[in-house]
This record gives sequence, C-alpha cells and structure tokens, in this order.
Amino acid sequence: MKDNYVEHPWLKDYPILPEHKHLIIGTHPPMPYSGCMPFYYGNMNEFWRLLEETYNEKLFFNSNGTPDLDKILLWLESKNLTITDMVHYTLKDKKFSTDKDMIIENEACQINQSLKTWLENSNIETIFFTSFSQGKSAFGLFKKWYKKTYSKRLLVGKDIIAKENSEYIVLNGRRIRLIMLYSPSPIARLGISKSHPFLKWKGNKKLEKGMIDAFRVNWYREFFRSIID
Repeated sequence: MKDNYVEHPWLKDYPILPEHKHLIIGTHPPMPYSGCMPFYYGNMNEFWRLLEETYNEKLFFNSNGTPDLDKILLWLESKNLTITDMVHYTLKDKKFSTDKDMIIENEACQINQSLKTWLENSNIETIFFTSFSQGKSAFGLFKKWYKKTYSKRLLVGKDIIAKENSEYIVLNGRRIRLIMLYSPSPIARLGISKSHPFLKWKGNKKLEKGMIDAFRVNWYREFFRSIID
C-alpha cells in the first residue's frame, strides 16, 4: 500500500471465519484512534453499553467501568458473531471523528480488501449495520461496494427499515439478511428523533429525556437480540 495510507489497526486480526453466522459491519474507528480498547466500537464504548441495556445484564465492563476485551470476545464467540469494518486504509495524517469527515479518495484501495473472500467463504446468515445513511456510513459504503462487486443494486437503508429489515442478498446460493441498527453514538439522537420508526413508537407522548435511548434498546431487542439468540 502507498506510503500515504494507514492500515486499519486491527481489521486483519479478526477475519470472518466459516463458523460465524452473524456479522456486524461498521465503517472505521475515529483517527487517530484514542479509545481505551483496541477493538471495534471501543472509542466511546456506547455500542457495548447499549448491548448491556438490550440484554439487561452486565456483560462487557469491569468493575472500574472499562470494557473487558476478553469478555467481549467470549460473548461474540458464544453467539457465532463477528465484527468488521468497511474501510481498510485511511489517508495518513487525516484526522476524523465521524464518518462524514473521513476521506475516501480511492475506494479500490481503501475499502476492505478481504470482504469479498471472507463473505463468499463464510456461513454468514445476517449482516447488521450500525449506520445506514447514504454516503460514508457503513451501509452506504457496503451498498456501493456490492453494486461494484456484483453489479446488483440495494435499497437505501431507510427503505430497508420500511420493509421491517427484510431485505436479503444472495451469495453462492446463500441468502443473507440485511439489518439496519440505529447508531449507538450520542450524536445520532437528533436524527433518530426525526425518524418515522421513532415517531411511530413514541406515538402521542411528549419527547422526554431517555426516550430515544429506550427506543434504541427496543429496536436492538427486536432486530438484534431476537435474531442472534
């Protein structure tokens, strides 16, 4: 890879294996990476907190409130679940904290170099995306990659949600369900508050503190926990 690119810090360390049935796809950790855990969703740990609420159990954190990678890996293994990112290489010295600030100038070089091989040689049944807006979200990048790789179009994320997350792709004769999960990021609350599923769930109730988080937990129980358990 050219000198002006930086490789994903741990993408190659956690490949998609034949025993995996479920996959979570993210984008790329904020750079320069400053999280306390060298693993996916470790920058702010909001995803792991949301999952603990989804299961109503203490699953991933130590008594001092820091995430425990060994606990996380064991839990993922118990669910035949793995995680990867869409972006393999980022530009050197280009700092970013959100997807929209990440620069993708050469998709052929920067997008996950192993994704096609991993998926085609896997037994993945479900792919979850934790961001699905158009553009540089996890699903936005996957949608473009899928069209370029297989010459097939996918619906946009909000339309998949409108179909109650019932969209599928087919690889090697195997159907894989695509699930849109609302982002665990605190900055996603504004967008969620305006979304049709949230407004339908809220009904005529006044928007109150904690309501968006409660909606996300409910969504993850319906479209994540019920599928992998």
